[in-house]
Amino acid sequence: MKLARKLGRSYPSVLYAYEAGGCGYGLHRQLTRLGHDCVVVAPSKIPRVVNDRVKNDRRDAVSLARLLRAGELSPVWVSDEGHEAMRYLVRARHAAAEDLREVRQNRGVPVAL
Repeated sequence: MKLARKLGRSYPSVLYAYEAGGCGYGLHRQLTRLGHDCVVVAPSKIPRVVNDRVKNDRRDAVSLARLLRAGELSPVWVSDEGHEAMRYLVRARHAAAEDLREVRQNRGVPVAL
């Protein structure tokens, strides 16, 4: 966040973009709380060159910046903390139900929730 503050002082408007991943939307929330615009992009919707198979952070960052400037990135919906908590709860319940099903099938012992 130190870098975001520094860039915010140096430039009148800064637009951030990053690929959605398994880490959630915490970075997006922090940047928007600081008053910056942030776009989260689905990796499957990022246009790629056909024979570009080498991936590294620097090349990905430059590619994201160019595509963002050209307007070729489409953002994904960023859920708020309530939606994200509900999603985690539903996934945990589903995992518990799957574990229970496996135990019942493997041991043949009736188990109640």
